[in-house]
Amino acid sequence: MHIMNVDVYQEDRNQYQGNDPSFLTRVGNWFRNLIQNHLPFMIFVVLPTGLVFLYLTLIATPQYISEAHFVVRGRSGQSGISLSNILQSSGGSGATSENTYVVQDYMQSRDAAELLVKQNSLLDVYRRPEADFVARYPMFGLPQDFEHFYKYYKRHVLVEQDSETNISILTVRTFRADDSQKIARALLDAGENLVNDINRRQRDNLIHATLLEVQASEAKLRDINQKLAEYRNVIALIDPMRQSVPMISFVTTLQNMLTTTNMQLGQLRKSAPNSPLIAAYQRQADILTEQIKKSGGEITGSNDSLVPKITGYEDLMVQREIQQRILVSNVTSLEAAKQQANQQMVYVDEVAQPNAADWPEYPRNLLVLIITFFSTLGLYIMGRLLVAGAQERNIR
Repeated sequence: MHIMNVDVYQEDRNQYQGNDPSFLTRVGNWFRNLIQNHLPFMIFVVLPTGLVFLYLTLIATPQYISEAHFVVRGRSGQSGISLSNILQSSGGSGATSENTYVVQDYMQSRDAAELLVKQNSLLDVYRRPEADFVARYPMFGLPQDFEHFYKYYKRHVLVEQDSETNISILTVRTFRADDSQKIARALLDAGENLVNDINRRQRDNLIHATLLEVQASEAKLRDINQKLAEYRNVIALIDPMRQSVPMISFVTTLQNMLTTTNMQLGQLRKSAPNSPLIAAYQRQADILTEQIKKSGGEITGSNDSLVPKITGYEDLMVQREIQQRILVSNVTSLEAAKQQANQQMVYVDEVAQPNAADWPEYPRNLLVLIITFFSTLGLYIMGRLLVAGAQERNIR
């Protein structure tokens, strides 16, 4: 009895292991019936999903992502990156936000793609020998022109912005981790160069007009100083105003002496009409009068006198003083423009530098399979509904 049970067990085991031809026949019939009864489902749903599965597991090349975080902020009193600086840039001025969008747009622009092609051999990066025929460039033998490459580039280089912190996130996807890191680093450098160019143009626009006014004021002041030097050579005087002071003082002294002499002469004529001193005082008065006329003629009178020279000199001095004040005002405006330009400068601060990924994030096999299955399933169901509706109308 025990031996019989062992034989039955061995027979059942052989059947389950597939040694029984009838079992293989039943399995084959089951698959045949499944295919015959569900042929459209197998063709339109199972087959595409299976092909995608084979591609993902056997052919698809791993793709690595390098991610960098950066923020475009305005000039502040603090140095380096801090939480306050990031918050200021996230809720800051409109100019900073505009420059953030400019940098983001530039990183995905044709100019950035061309720059990477020239300086970082970007075409070779996406033509690595290990890259599969679906993911590499060009895909499926598409034309190798720049327009097709640019579309390919925008699928592999993305720049997004965190809505809460306004931190920009740059992601670069290639077939090698070091390639992704290198391209991300190059894009950050290109963005920083773009910001520097924006700062330089903005600074030039703010300062250029004021700088021209300062240069014009300096030129006019040099011209006035040149005229003043030429005028001094003509009149043979360095400072007519200063040099006229001793002459005027001398004439004033002579006039005082003449007044004193005339007073003494008058008193003497009243008290002693016959005094011999009257003649002496009279001669002294005549000499003083003559000297006053002579010295006064050097100050006023002819064109060679001191007064016309002083008039021309004063005119040039007034012009120089006015031009000096204009120059000081323009220099002050220039410094204010420089300060304003410095305050409006923006910078690219790297919150997180480009990383070298340890494992590939693409392709995302499970997600792709799920999307493929449900997409084909949805199309299949829609097709079956359309066919059923058409058949129902034909029956009616």
